Amino acid sequence: MSLIWKISNVGQATYLPEAPTTRQERRAILFVSGVWLAFLAWTVIGLLDSTASIPIQVAAWAALAAFPLVYLRGFLHPDILPHRSRHFSTLIYTAALIVLGLITAQATPTAIINIVPYLMAQWIFNHRLFTGITAVVVLFFAAVGVVAVANFDDYANWFLASVGSPAIIMIFIRISIEMSATQQERAEQLRLAQQREELASTVHDVLGHSLTTITVKVQLAQRLLATDVEAAKTELADIESLARRSLSEVRATVTDLQHPGLAEQLDQAANALTAAELSFHRPEALPRLTLVQQQIFAWVIREAVTNVIRHANATTCTISIRADGEQMRLRIDDDGTGISDTDPKNHHGLAGLYRRVISAGGSFEISRLEPGTRLEVIL
Repeated sequence: MSLIWKISNVGQATYLPEAPTTRQERRAILFVSGVWLAFLAWTVIGLLDSTASIPIQVAAWAALAAFPLVYLRGFLHPDILPHRSRHFSTLIYTAALIVLGLITAQATPTAIINIVPYLMAQWIFNHRLFTGITAVVVLFFAAVGVVAVANFDDYANWFLASVGSPAIIMIFIRISIEMSATQQERAEQLRLAQQREELASTVHDVLGHSLTTITVKVQLAQRLLATDVEAAKTELADIESLARRSLSEVRATVTDLQHPGLAEQLDQAANALTAAELSFHRPEALPRLTLVQQQIFAWVIREAVTNVIRHANATTCTISIRADGEQMRLRIDDDGTGISDTDPKNHHGLAGLYRRVISAGGSFEISRLEPGTRLEVIL
């Protein structure tokens, strides 16, 4: 009954736990979910004490061996048919687990009750909160009915401990996951809002400084027109140069404020590199990323691809995004002439990216390849 899920569908009323995509996530689910399989020991004891015929006992042991495989697969691959809703997939897993439980129950009848917490886990940890809690309640009362109809008098004393307590624990855990995901989303939105405010402040500073300087120079040029036309022309030329430079800075900053999506930015990079007759290798599918990771990676890709086209004299550009422990690693390689200075703070465009990545708690590194350049961001 795994406690470790990545949460997606930001902005929805509740959160739909996603299937694990990295090896680390799969290991975590196998470990945390597998621990609860220890409670199948009660079924094992029942089978050891069973007086059923040998064929029935063999079938029961086989079903018990298959049960953990189906149960864990329900967390590793919650969407059997991607084009169908997850409810359909969970119903298939539920039916399979019930069938295995019924086979095992032929040798030890209470086995059918022992599987109920595992059925609850499939629903509450693979679905939105309302669906999960509803399923837990339905399964709980279904188990009550089975105990009553089957006359499990001895088992009735253990029912609340074996079914009721796990149900309550799972509901509290799922609510905790929901609250944690909400807090994470709000924290990411706050960080993005702070970045937007920083960029908006940059626009204000650029315009304020530039317009003030232009105003002063215009006033000076007006005075010089009556006494020194050549000096006035020089001032006017400076005004034009300053205005062009300021316009370029404002455009670059406003482009940052637009916050392009990562997938969109990869598409734009593909178009730009293809137009420049460069070979481009990109990720076939994007891993699940936080909002901050998506935005920062999009900015880095835009600036890096522009530099590759303008300065690298490369024939190939490769972009990869993969998990690095609990973080994500963006790597951009080219086979060009290679950058001479690998300190990003010494490059105008890269310096802004460097500050943004560092402020988000990541690392930013540029290194030379043979041939080419590698830009790597871990966030």
